[in-house]
Amino acid sequence: MSSRLLSVTVLAATAFTLGTVSAPADAAPHGSAPPVAAAPGHGGSGRLAVWTSSHTMAIWTPQLWHTLARNHVALFVQVNDADYRPGAPDTWATDIVGEANRLALPVTIWTGGNDTTGARTRAEVDAIHTWLDTDRLHAQGIVVDDEGTAQTMDLVGKAMAGDQSAQQQLLTTNIDPAQQCRAIAADQALIERAHREGLSLDETAMPQSLDDLDAGTLALQDTLNATSNPPTTWNANYFQAYRSDFSSDFGPTVSSGLITSYYESARQHLGDAGDLTVGVAGLAPYTTLAPLVHDIRLLATLGQKTIPVFSLEQIVATYGQESINSLAAAAHEPLTTIDQPDAADLHVRATYRQLAQEVAALTPQTTRTRDGVPQQANDYPNTSCAAQH
Repeated sequence: MSSRLLSVTVLAATAFTLGTVSAPADAAPHGSAPPVAAAPGHGGSGRLAVWTSSHTMAIWTPQLWHTLARNHVALFVQVNDADYRPGAPDTWATDIVGEANRLALPVTIWTGGNDTTGARTRAEVDAIHTWLDTDRLHAQGIVVDDEGTAQTMDLVGKAMAGDQSAQQQLLTTNIDPAQQCRAIAADQALIERAHREGLSLDETAMPQSLDDLDAGTLALQDTLNATSNPPTTWNANYFQAYRSDFSSDFGPTVSSGLITSYYESARQHLGDAGDLTVGVAGLAPYTTLAPLVHDIRLLATLGQKTIPVFSLEQIVATYGQESINSLAAAAHEPLTTIDQPDAADLHVRATYRQLAQEVAALTPQTTRTRDGVPQQANDYPNTSCAAQH
């Protein structure tokens, strides 16, 4: 899931290298921002959720199931094409969802969404819906993982290896506001159909989508072929505010205040449907359990009801399965203060907002050079795609 953050980071470095973007000045003086006391009655009791993509049964011991059931942990279960197609040789997904149903654990099916037309995502959602009905399984809904396309990820890999041509392509190849509008319309149609059929449809996306919206543009999402918002009608939006990824790219000074900042943006643009997911368990700053416990408590304090952590496998491998007790308890234990973003956190947000603005400014020139006809980047919220919101 962290490949989206990697792609944005490479894009930012590429833009700096090409002279498109200048590094932003710090948005505030250096130093830690003091926490703010939580208002009386603010926050409340949340529920721990975990992303899981383990296709082997080794992790699913009776002891693990007992721990999950005792804490009523919600599962976001990744399924692939071969897991739910008729005649699939491996029944692991059916077995896992079936056991979760038996234990009355909430289940959401997690699937990919990395296509630009919506056709593949629509086919996946249809096939999953059929599989659930056929095997008499229950899921609260489906969460679509809005990654960049395979072609974009290939460019990212080459750019990371120092391929300057790939670096330049990241800023030029994908930019196509008209195609972005078609992708938004396809997602909106998919959501509407799912709702007509009584199916909840969520999405999980890179947190920089929120920097895009804060900057009043959809340009950053466009250049990554990973437009997740709009539409604004997903039942829930889980933005991947993974401090481990940000710390790896911006340094260890990134604090829990960054989570607060992204949460506030999510709620500003999406209301109660704007949520975060945290992680990655086992990677700094989450090499020990305490920082992850703190950030779960922070989201509970902010008011998030379902708090997904990436991932179950890494939680068990790093801290042991008994740690699930502490993580689940954290979702019921709001803090007395709310961490505020400090200078390092504000620098992260400013970097991506500026990048979004610069890519938007680059869009007419890029599309004119490539297609002979200039296009303006889609603004937000007053965009030519406004009818699709």
